[in-house]
Amino acid sequence: MKISAVVKYSFSLVLAGVLFYFAFRNVSIDEFLDKISEVNYWWVILSIVLSLMSHWLRAYRWNLMLKPLGYEKLSDGRTFLAVMTGYLANLAFPRLGEVTRCGVMKRSEKIPMSISFGTVITERTIDFLILLSLILLDFIIEFDRVYEFFITAVGWDTKVDHTMNIVLIASVLVVLGVIGILILKKILEHEFENSLLQKIHRVLTDIVDGLLSIRKVQNIGGFVVSTIGIWVFYYLMSYVIFFSIAETSGLGFGAGLSILAAAGVAMAMPVQGGIGAYHTLVSGVLIIYGIEATTGLFFATLLHTSQLICILLFGGLSVLGTVFVNRKRKTEMAFES
Repeated sequence: MKISAVVKYSFSLVLAGVLFYFAFRNVSIDEFLDKISEVNYWWVILSIVLSLMSHWLRAYRWNLMLKPLGYEKLSDGRTFLAVMTGYLANLAFPRLGEVTRCGVMKRSEKIPMSISFGTVITERTIDFLILLSLILLDFIIEFDRVYEFFITAVGWDTKVDHTMNIVLIASVLVVLGVIGILILKKILEHEFENSLLQKIHRVLTDIVDGLLSIRKVQNIGGFVVSTIGIWVFYYLMSYVIFFSIAETSGLGFGAGLSILAAAGVAMAMPVQGGIGAYHTLVSGVLIIYGIEATTGLFFATLLHTSQLICILLFGGLSVLGTVFVNRKRKTEMAFES
């Protein structure tokens, strides 16, 4: 293993450990454990089912992206096995899942890594843009609640009209957005001599090319519907767990959107399976909605653990399923020859 890989892996573990420690440092373990008996686990099971549906749609969408590249007879079932195997690999090392599932498709479907990985970059770019859009939507919908929480936290007088502050925040966001677009345009149009800037240029170019490649998808309707469906199921799998404990059962649509945004950011961080980051961000968001810190952390742990169990169970089964499918295909090919 390369030294750089060891450093990255160690950094991920340390970061996860630090975030996990700070999330749980003031938690009463006895109070935390007492809440386990109060959970309605039918809602947790439903959340797991919904997450599996989102993963199946991801496999279906991936096949739609691979079809115009010459792979028209892909099975949604076998691609689903590759997707779940990738999720399992992500628990070992951040971003390993993308390479792993492409490797599975190479062995089972004979798809070159360069081709499948290009489509993965495209779908990750799409998901990133959707996540940014959801964060912006959540900011707009829940602005009053978030802003009130913020000004209370910094000690501002809540009775004062803060219209100018709101206008200032909105203006800064718009300016930053415009600057970001101009910088992106400049980077894409310029050739750099610096190695770091060259790498950034290649990454951004790959992202833009990946987005443009969506035009090649033949079933664009299926692509759009499956993309929307993935994120709807992501939302629902988080939202339904609100009903599993009494303290969060009254939370509404906006709270669910905030949890989805926080969870998305946590899972994008360079830690294995979002451990620590997920607990910190999700429990922190729930404080804004008046949920006590221990309860919020318990909810975050319940939601994260349920998805972790789902990936461990179905990811493990997918590894076995992939091995079985590969052996079966080799046997059939040997028999035909």
